[in-house]
Amino acid sequence: MLPPNLPSDITQKRLAKALKKAGFVIDYGGGKGGHYKLIDPRSGKFITLQSKIWKVVLRDKLKQAEELGYDATEIMNRY
Repeated sequence: MLPPNLPSDITQKRLAKALKKAGFVIDYGGGKGGHYKLIDPRSGKFITLQSKIWKVVLRDKLKQAEELGYDATEIMNRY
């Protein structure tokens, strides 16, 4: 379940760091341009983070992480 209050000022680097702490692996060579590619080691699927993280984008990326079996509230607590 998504946390009720999502921050609107989250940066790409901080969200990538929180996802890494949750268990994702950052593929530094995988993203194009300013994008980060974070790989779920259990399934091999990935999430791509663009440089500008708006609240709508944050909600979408947290939903993707939940679909892969991660807890969005735990990820945001690591933020």
